[in-house]
Amino acid sequence: MLHGLLLSFGALSAVAPVPPRLAVRAIRYYVPSVKQTQVIGYLQVPYALMESAGNRIAWETTLVIKDGAGTLLGSQSWWSGRPASARAPEAMGVEPLRFPPMAPGTYLIQVSVKDSASGKVATTETTVEAFAAAPVISDLLLANTMRKAAPGDSVLGLGEFSRGDFRFVTAPDLKLDAVNPLLSYLLEAYSDAQTEAFTVIEVRDAGGKSIYKLPTNRQTIPAGGGVIGGKLPLEGLSEGNYQFVVAVTVAGKTVERSGDFAVGGIEAALARDLASQSAAKGIDEAFFGSKTEEELDQAAAPLALVATSRQLAVYKKAGAEKLSITAKRAFLVNFWAGRDQNKATPENENRIAFYDAIDYVDKAFGEAGRGARPGWKTDRGRIWTRNGAPDDNFKRQQEGRAPSYEVWRYSRDRLRYYIFADRTGIGQYVLMKSNDLKEPGLAGWIDILTPEAVRDLGQYLGVNFFETSPGSTTISPMSLEQNK
Repeated sequence: MLHGLLLSFGALSAVAPVPPRLAVRAIRYYVPSVKQTQVIGYLQVPYALMESAGNRIAWETTLVIKDGAGTLLGSQSWWSGRPASARAPEAMGVEPLRFPPMAPGTYLIQVSVKDSASGKVATTETTVEAFAAAPVISDLLLANTMRKAAPGDSVLGLGEFSRGDFRFVTAPDLKLDAVNPLLSYLLEAYSDAQTEAFTVIEVRDAGGKSIYKLPTNRQTIPAGGGVIGGKLPLEGLSEGNYQFVVAVTVAGKTVERSGDFAVGGIEAALARDLASQSAAKGIDEAFFGSKTEEELDQAAAPLALVATSRQLAVYKKAGAEKLSITAKRAFLVNFWAGRDQNKATPENENRIAFYDAIDYVDKAFGEAGRGARPGWKTDRGRIWTRNGAPDDNFKRQQEGRAPSYEVWRYSRDRLRYYIFADRTGIGQYVLMKSNDLKEPGLAGWIDILTPEAVRDLGQYLGVNFFETSPGSTTISPMSLEQNK
């Protein structure tokens, strides 16, 4: 059952929210089949803890689990990293921590994070009391966003975690703001037989004062258990710390669960979102996982510049064989994984460079008006995307019969040139001539540019484009390399 509520309380007395900290939160669920507790943890790592080494930050995380007597039950370590641009005061990452089912008892979860650049270590811990018997409800999960996945959709979006069919974005220190004022909540109710659950929700300030209390909600819990969840828009809360309290009554037993959240300012929210987007930009799964189907199709379209027709045919299947949105995401992730030339980093630098180039050429060379094309479909956009910015260029405005034209010259790897002309007079440049065998240009290009313009080009490039007399339109096979 989803609830909707618009809060407008004006100025409230609340404690100012604290900056991100290293923190871990454990959520307990019950597994009736083995009569044990399943724990899912979430580790919050502020990027400001790290010192950048070049253009990256990196750290080693160590997880230790002990029982109530202090006996070591297990440990593991792993490395993580992000671009140095993610290191902003409000930016942080959240990682899932999963554990094997726990028998009744007390457990200590300790986490340390070691910065690779400075060697500094930060630690945090939490205690978990595994359920001694079947509980009425699980612990309360609070999240910034939550959705129920469609059947067959196993792909997680940007920053998402999963529990059953639900996908959500959360953190141990959950923070709302004007950019994202929606609070989602989720818990599980357990029952051997079908029954009714009565849920009361309350929001309290930092001092424990009740701000608002929703009417009792009644819902049916199927045999074996069910989910109680919803969303609350909390616009109007002033900056500060708050508590979200849920009381659930099942079969005459009432259990209360609570979770803390904070409301932050708009400037910090924008800075945090920008840093998070920057940090996730390089990871293929995150980059494509957050896109809609229309956005995936837009990302796939310019692959025509670098993919084979057979590869594109797989993506463009129609009718009954049309790829699902999950399959499209998987196609794009796999496509770019095969072109990731630096496997030592989690970012795919090749994919980043490609789409950065597409963004640039669409803005710089995109056409307007009837029959307009995006920049990557133009001749200049295609050459720029494949080769990058030219090492130098030469431009002439329209003069006499000669249209405006320009030359791009590349000296890296091998000497290449590309001659473009604006035959329409409205900025739609077409490739006239190149010494790149993959870019043949147009026949009769000398007559289009005029012999006078071609002489001008030849002097700039050091190429004789005429085989005999200056008035001849016969093109010499001599290349730039032969004439340098």
